Amino acid sequence: MLNRVTGATQSVIKRHLAWIFRVTSTRPVMVFAAFAFFVVLSVVSILTTRFEADVFKLFPARQGALRLFLDSLQWTGSANEAYFLLEGEKERLIPEAEAFAGRLKELRIDGTPAFRRVTYRIYDQSEAKAFADFIGYAVQDPGSFIDPADVPAYLGRLAPKAMDEALLRTGTELASQAGAGLRDLVVADPLALRDLVTPRLKRGSQALDLDPNSPYFLSRDGRVLIIIAEPARPVQDMVFARKLAKGINQAREGARVRISCAGAHLSAVIDEAAMKGDILSCILSSLAVVLLLFFATYRRVLPTLLLPVIIGGGVVLALGLAGAFLPSIHIISFAFMALIIGLGTDYSVHLYDRYHMERCAGQAPDEALQLAVTDTGHGIFTAATTTAMPFLTLAITDVRALSELGILVGLGVLFSLYTTLFLLPPLLLFMERLSPRFVYRPLPGFGLAALWRGSRRRVRLVKVVSLLAVVAFCIMACFTTFEGELKNLQPRHSEAFLTQEKIERHLSLSPKQMLVAVEGKNLGDVLARGARVDLLVERYRQRGELAAFSSLGQLVNDDTARAEVLRQIDQGLAGRDPGRALKDALERHGFAVEPFEGTIAGLASLRGNGSSSSTEAITRLAASPLKGAVDRHLVRDAAGYHLLVHLFYKGAEFPQDAFLKELSAIDPSARATSVDLVSRQLAADVKQSFLWGFVIGGALVIFLLLSHFSSALGLFASLYPVFAGIAAMLGIMAVTGMGINFMNAMVLVTILGMGNDYGMHIAHRVEGKDEPEREFVQAGRAVLLSALTTIAGFGSLAFADYGALASIGWATNYGIGATMIFALASLPVFLGTGRRRSQAPGTEMRP
Repeated sequence: MLNRVTGATQSVIKRHLAWIFRVTSTRPVMVFAAFAFFVVLSVVSILTTRFEADVFKLFPARQGALRLFLDSLQWTGSANEAYFLLEGEKERLIPEAEAFAGRLKELRIDGTPAFRRVTYRIYDQSEAKAFADFIGYAVQDPGSFIDPADVPAYLGRLAPKAMDEALLRTGTELASQAGAGLRDLVVADPLALRDLVTPRLKRGSQALDLDPNSPYFLSRDGRVLIIIAEPARPVQDMVFARKLAKGINQAREGARVRISCAGAHLSAVIDEAAMKGDILSCILSSLAVVLLLFFATYRRVLPTLLLPVIIGGGVVLALGLAGAFLPSIHIISFAFMALIIGLGTDYSVHLYDRYHMERCAGQAPDEALQLAVTDTGHGIFTAATTTAMPFLTLAITDVRALSELGILVGLGVLFSLYTTLFLLPPLLLFMERLSPRFVYRPLPGFGLAALWRGSRRRVRLVKVVSLLAVVAFCIMACFTTFEGELKNLQPRHSEAFLTQEKIERHLSLSPKQMLVAVEGKNLGDVLARGARVDLLVERYRQRGELAAFSSLGQLVNDDTARAEVLRQIDQGLAGRDPGRALKDALERHGFAVEPFEGTIAGLASLRGNGSSSSTEAITRLAASPLKGAVDRHLVRDAAGYHLLVHLFYKGAEFPQDAFLKELSAIDPSARATSVDLVSRQLAADVKQSFLWGFVIGGALVIFLLLSHFSSALGLFASLYPVFAGIAAMLGIMAVTGMGINFMNAMVLVTILGMGNDYGMHIAHRVEGKDEPEREFVQAGRAVLLSALTTIAGFGSLAFADYGALASIGWATNYGIGATMIFALASLPVFLGTGRRRSQAPGTEMRP
């Protein structure tokens, strides 16, 4: 059954290649016209295709830690915020921050404000009256805003002697030059009870490690100040983002302190520019190297000039077809199209090398071209399909990073193959008519003949050394680690990346964070469940497993804490009237009583005051200038309420799995996310999708190879260099400290698809031939050039600043380089040298 299937497959391929030869040799004008027509259609499709740079769009986010992570960015607005880091002397930071924030507020894009808000202090000076009103409410509702541990201090400030001391300070403040700005706050809180409220609000609401004594977002060492701004349009509006970046650069001109930027908009512009620059420089430099290698080897101008047409045609046709079906294409997926530079050249190298060799042997142009297209063409057809199939099978996965990559590269390989088969033959015939007296001379052997003879003389030694090398690489590969830090995939020297590192170094509460979400339709129920989560988190903090945490429960007391505060106040004020005491104190110190009537009434009603609730306190806080404290911890949308608890930890001391298990026990519906959890989820998704693609693609590759060779030796010759190359790639990565990440893991598919080509071409040309050394030199030369052009075309990404692209480039260099070495240096000793007993259709020996 297998023989019938493989025989039928070979027969179909043979007839297909014979048809291509007839069409290209008899109707070249029609071929070029059809090519131009499809290129125009593809260009139109590409012009309407949207490219994007958001790395999270590469992975499935329907559920799990990544879904909550993305939800939280939208809920809190962090997905659209811009961050400005000012560095310098403390005396300069604050005035420079005032001036720079003013310029940001005045910045206009297309006639409208560029930012919705610009924040660099707890509350804006223009909101002083609203802030004072809230403080007046908060100090008169101690059940909601006073920590139970601070109740004695609160009661102490209501004693007559403490009131006198507070009013003396108040009088001094009002008499100072800043008195006018403090008037509303003093009237709302003449006893400075806010000292027990505002530190708690600030400490419980901030995500950064700020100076607790400064109203500004200032680091503890006073050398760094951060400004947080919300752009007026979403990050997806790249035209706006580019104009915003330009406006920001103008706004920070002339500043006396260093100002650096980070945030989604700026990262999108910078990352897009960095990736496009890396990809463009990679394509141009690699194309130059590829053309130089080809011309230096074959010394023909027209075939060299045709290479960019073949390469460009494959890329344009693949992008055009993919763009017609995909809603958008990620720029990282597009980066893999650099593979086509190497692959497209491979097929031209093999086809032209065979043609040149046959012409050197005395064959007529038509006969040489027919042998190149139907015999060597059979080899490159199998090579292309075995390369394309593993990629195309990735299209079925849920991981966009893999499916998009598979579609683009798979289509690119196939279109490069057919562009080569349809364009190169008519050009070669045209070249013969143009230069009928051109003398074909033997091509350089690059020392391959000596390599063949040396390996054949020491067959046993080469076998032992190569197999030991493979075993050693396999052992080293066992120590390969997985790199889960997504930030390491960003441009390493971009301003946004370096600014984010500075923020983490100077202002972060801890290196790592976890977010817990408690959700539901009823606010009271959500708050009660959140209080239980707070108790769990506090236990971990007390054990030193958490550096800190931030929750709404730290800002507003839950019902239990509220009841305890009110109980202590009722006991502490027994027989006392703090309202009357304040009125008497005001009169003693010469204050007019009328402006303080509200405060007096509020203090008079402290005893037995249980009318307000935690819900009311949250509502009042959300309506105040400190509403950011609520926005960061409580979100309401169409799905209901989302209560967020932020956990800060340093590393392995926080047992995440144990915490998640306890969290699930007290609230099964609670969700959690962190960079570690997101990385774990992405790794699992990529591993599962990659495994299926690897299995299905591998099965298709084996079937195609069996169809080509119909022998176990041919199958071994194709797969041995692949296995050795992958083992070497992983082993070298482990030794050099480079880990597998979400991006360079895709190189494994690349090696599987491309690596088998090297052994297959050598086995196709050498096995059973009368002159195996001559055939090996010809096939080996093409393999060597193919590997070098692939490294030049894709491995040059190793020098990209974008971490994701650089890791891909290094992995490619290791894998392709090792596969080539094993194919050329050790594969010959495993191949037989006698004539084949049976010839596969389409692979007849040349007479």
